[in-house]
This record gives sequence, structure tokens and C-alpha cells, in this order.
Amino acid sequence: MKCQSRKTVVLSVIALIIIGCVCLITLYMRAGAADSPVYTDQDGETYVAAFLRDMTDSTVIVDVIEFVTSDNAERVKALDLTESDLISGYYINNPDTKTITWKLDEQTVYSFVDWGGDFTESGYPENYTTTDRGVFRQYVGTYDDSQPGMPFFFQVESDTVRLILEKPMA
Repeated sequence: MKCQSRKTVVLSVIALIIIGCVCLITLYMRAGAADSPVYTDQDGETYVAAFLRDMTDSTVIVDVIEFVTSDNAERVKALDLTESDLISGYYINNPDTKTITWKLDEQTVYSFVDWGGDFTESGYPENYTTTDRGVFRQYVGTYDDSQPGMPFFFQVESDTVRLILEKPMA
């Protein structure tokens, strides 16, 4: 009888270890968008703000930031920001420059400001939206060293980017 009890205890411990490992792996794989600070715009849309660091045919590598706006009084106070820190109505908080990788797929939407009329043939800045990642890569290439200086806004679901949005900033 004691032998049966020990087997049950050992099997229970092994089962708990396996369940714990599965939980840890799941949390690790979900890390990225789920743990990132979110920004909600005036239309109620929620995004993760990040600097685009690199892009391949199937991934983007980003440095996630906290995009703090002047209307988020609680966060402004917590960061001890002043009006001069929020000169354009926002503050970019980037305490660590660790990068993460998200997947791109055929449904990813890229929406950016065509500043030079390269994609819209317009004489003035105009929004351009596409699902063609080659066009978006070409657009990113118009920045010095292919490194946009301002963040993009990402909507991410299960580590796959659904939308990359560039917002004009003053």
C-alpha cells in the first residue's frame, strides 16, 4: 500500500512540474505585446508604440516604448514630467532598449505617411495604406539608414502584427 502511495505522490509531482513548465513556456511565448505598455488614441484604438529597428520578409524587430500623452495625468505624475517634457503633447519613455521580434503575415496592414509623394504621387504628405510588405520596406528605406526617428504604432495579436501605423507628430 505504501508503494502505491509513493507512486501516486511521485506522479503528482511530475504532473505539477510538467504543468508548470507548460505555463512558463506559454507565458514566455506570449511575452512581447501582452507585456508592453499600450497607448490608446483619441478614437479609442489601442496600440503598442515602438521604434522599428529591423524588418525581414516575415518579421519586424522593434524596441517597445511607452508613449505618454499629456492627457494621462496619472502617468505624467508617476514619471515626474513637466510641461517642457511634453512640449508636443507627448513623451517617449524608453528605459530599456531591448528589442523583441513579432511576425508579419499576408494580412498585416501597413499605413504610413507618404511624405515625399513616392507612393501616392501627391505633392503633399498623404496617408497610404497597403498589405504589400515590399512597399512598406521600400518606404522605411526612405529614412536615413532605414531607421525612422519616430515610433510606429502596432496592433499585435498572438505575436503577429495586424497593423503598423505611422502617425504624423509635431
